[in-house]
Amino acid sequence: MDWINDLQKALNFMESHLLEDMDAETVAKQVYVSSAHFQKIFHIITGITVGEYVRSRRLSLAGEELLAGQAKVIDLALKYGYETPEAFTKAFTRFHGITPSAVKAGAKLNSFGLKFFHPLTIQIRIEGGLMTRKIIPNVTKLYEYKAENYMFPGCMRSAMAALEEEPAFDFAFFAGVTGDFFTQIWGEPRWQYNDSYSSVCKDTQQPIRAAFDACGYDYEYLPREAIQSNKAASIRKIVNAIDKGLPVLAFGIVGPPVCSIICGYAEDGELLIGWSQFTGEIEEGKIHDHVISENYFQVRDGLNESYALIFIGDKKERPSVEESLRQSVLNIPKWVNLPPDDRTIFGQAAFEAWADSLLCDEEFMDESMLERPLDTYGSCVVLTGTNMHYMQNYLKRVMEANPDMTTQIKQLKRLFLRMDRAFNRLIKLQGGYFFEKDRKALLDRKFRVKLAAQVREVGRRYAAVGQLEAILRKAGLM
Repeated sequence: MDWINDLQKALNFMESHLLEDMDAETVAKQVYVSSAHFQKIFHIITGITVGEYVRSRRLSLAGEELLAGQAKVIDLALKYGYETPEAFTKAFTRFHGITPSAVKAGAKLNSFGLKFFHPLTIQIRIEGGLMTRKIIPNVTKLYEYKAENYMFPGCMRSAMAALEEEPAFDFAFFAGVTGDFFTQIWGEPRWQYNDSYSSVCKDTQQPIRAAFDACGYDYEYLPREAIQSNKAASIRKIVNAIDKGLPVLAFGIVGPPVCSIICGYAEDGELLIGWSQFTGEIEEGKIHDHVISENYFQVRDGLNESYALIFIGDKKERPSVEESLRQSVLNIPKWVNLPPDDRTIFGQAAFEAWADSLLCDEEFMDESMLERPLDTYGSCVVLTGTNMHYMQNYLKRVMEANPDMTTQIKQLKRLFLRMDRAFNRLIKLQGGYFFEKDRKALLDRKFRVKLAAQVREVGRRYAAVGQLEAILRKAGLM
């Protein structure tokens, strides 16, 4: 049992050196094992990575200091290993769900739901024999192809492959039938990360229902409130589904609240296993700071961070693939003209809000203010870029499956091609998808005015797609 003592020794070392530069290799040297072996054992035993543990402890301690009401944000940033107050604020907000300045402003109230991540201690208790670890075979990895940026369609693709359904049920199929390919999102208040339609509007179940109707399965949707009110029952449902060979889709179990797929469990469901786009770790200072997953996740208490669960039900009658593809095109006018709700703006209005945000001079006073605008801007670019990347091939696929729509889809392809050209001019203007040429360029108002004008041009080209309804009606297809 030396490994128990070694792991506790490593934890004690980390706790004693939290304010120093530290990585997994440094910790592994304290117990005389390789970094790779130590990280593997640490993750198996704790369910989290070394980096995640260190970061959680630091941010927990930072929260305690802020509640005490004395520390300055800039001092805490430096103390806990962040190069800038902006990087610290971003990490703190992700962890606690509230900005450090907001905590400091009301620290005396002591009413914030801050997370307190306590030091781990290692104990071992074995009861019974033959602890089982069950995994559904053939559940394929998510984000294998880096342009599959919408996680719900990716999870549906993976689930259908495990159920040995038609190869036609791929990422593009589900991104099309849900409307992900044809929608643009802007969240309010501004400077949020703008995700896909199927993720942002999951609680309406409209994109979820469209996907399951198209592939011919019933489903059960469990919202966050139901999960949190009875986690034990939710775990039992997950275990029962996997025992039947049915993967479970989960929004938010690992990393950001995007869709992941649970395909296994151990310890009667206390440990959940599956695929996610992210590991839950953050690489501070990177343009893409969420670490992309290369292996299964294994998490305990994963339902604490779950925003929805989707259980695959019985098979039911479904339309043909050709009919589903056809309907996705017929639905484009509806998706282009989605009405706003309290938190989300759609369509051309989303492009207008995106452009308007660039003209808010008070948000671009100095480099320290750029973190959130860059995140938001990048998410908008990913949405439009993903749609343009797939659009021509997707429409070609619809046209080949529905030759009676050839004339209309050719017109639609031309409309989207004009939008694509306008979008490419935007990318050229900004020096790459994520301002790789100069991330400080947004501090220049004249540059932002040019960007805003080009964003509006992309939006106008998108709005022109709404002509499709008249085109389809004229052809008697609607």
